[in-house]
Amino acid sequence: MTGTETRSLTVPATLEHLEALTGMVTGFMREQGFPEKTVFEMDLAVDEACTNVIRYAYAPGEGEMTVECTVSSTCARVCITDSGHPFDPLAVKAPDLTGGVEERPIGGLGVHLIRSLMDMVTYEYAAGKNILCMTKSREGVPSGSESDHL
Repeated sequence: MTGTETRSLTVPATLEHLEALTGMVTGFMREQGFPEKTVFEMDLAVDEACTNVIRYAYAPGEGEMTVECTVSSTCARVCITDSGHPFDPLAVKAPDLTGGVEERPIGGLGVHLIRSLMDMVTYEYAAGKNILCMTKSREGVPSGSESDHL
């Protein structure tokens, strides 16, 4: 592969559309020959980030979101954009994982999961939009080799 290729999908921000968004990303990454482990990790991160938009960005049934996946020979980057309430997931405090599962509150691990799975995660609020971008290198390709160019 030379250069980059991009696909995007804009849908209402509802759980009914979640599978279409994750399917677009995983299908595109598979078409581009990404290893299954990398596809799986991106799928988890996209599912979690999109679910957060669906649950918290808008009142139920309002608003839409766009998922854009850009791939290169070395990495994939997914940017999720919505016009909901401003929310910087990177400002969320890391969860306390020292206690047993029964001692921890339910929820609150999604952003931690995204950070753990991705090589790079960025957020910005610009022109009334939340933009969360997640980058994952192809397995076996050093991080940072081309991801700065996506």
